[in-house]
Amino acid sequence: MAAHRRGRPPSSPTGRGLDIGASRDWHILALSGAGIFFIVLGLAALGLPAGQEGELIWRLGPDHAVHLMDVLGTFSATLGVILTWLGSMLWQRRMKS
Repeated sequence: MAAHRRGRPPSSPTGRGLDIGASRDWHILALSGAGIFFIVLGLAALGLPAGQEGELIWRLGPDHAVHLMDVLGTFSATLGVILTWLGSMLWQRRMKS
């Protein structure tokens, strides 16, 4: 309570604000950053025009097919979600301890 009256938030003993400990938790930031990168990469691969989708993998019908870039984009976006989720789980564990 006294720390709060002196202009410091009650949860911060040093008064420097939120200290995320980036020097100690670089792996959390790296996982989250890599996850976001792979999500954006996967969405970009999924949004390619028909002429740039690569080899035909599986024909679903006369107007629909799965191409190489569809598979790579789905894999990349899924990997990004998994990496971001792992980073959030590590962050949550860090906040609880």
